[in-house]
Amino acid sequence: MQESKIYKYRLKLTKKGALRFISHLDWQNLILKIFRRCELNLVLSQGFNKMPKVSYSPALPIFLESDCELVNFQVYNPLNDAFLSNFKKNAPLGLEVLSFVEINNDNEPKSLENYIQWARYIAKIDEKKTIYNSNELRYIIDKCLNSCELLISKKTKKGLEKTINYRNSLKSFEIKDDKVLSFILKTGQNDSIPALRADEFLKKMFCNTNIFKIKRVEFFDSELRVI
Repeated sequence: MQESKIYKYRLKLTKKGALRFISHLDWQNLILKIFRRCELNLVLSQGFNKMPKVSYSPALPIFLESDCELVNFQVYNPLNDAFLSNFKKNAPLGLEVLSFVEINNDNEPKSLENYIQWARYIAKIDEKKTIYNSNELRYIIDKCLNSCELLISKKTKKGLEKTINYRNSLKSFEIKDDKVLSFILKTGQNDSIPALRADEFLKKMFCNTNIFKIKRVEFFDSELRVI
């Protein structure tokens, strides 16, 4: 029996507005619901519990927005502009399609969690809430970059507290105009360098995250090539 041809695609989406309040699981279910409404003939996994072959970028913490959420999926039929129009029609407010491309690279890892290794974030400071001026912000940034330690304590699944040095999880950290912080953090799956959440990083640097509006804006592979 001849196997059906499989087509692989990637969507780049925004997650803004009210969508920043939903969990990663709810985000996944939302995408699948839109796919069902678009009547996609999705490729399913093998085994007893068959699941659609859909891969998502690493989980975005609640309250953060994004301009770069990625979704890889596989279908048995080639897609065109009609699918894109239908997807947009069924998408809620805050979810916009930034790009839609076919994936032709067979060497790319199947899971986005394995492919994506770094992410760039920007954090815009609320002038009404901050107590920091530009010089103080630069001092904190320089002190962080010149340190060999970035210690953050977390609780394990067993309830034990564990302190981890995340210094290698921070690739860059700088201040832009208008008091906008830009930083690249480790994300995805990698045993040698632990992933670091943007909100936890800023809480370590500034004690709280209420003075920031945080957005994920870009993903990179292990060689820091933009995905």
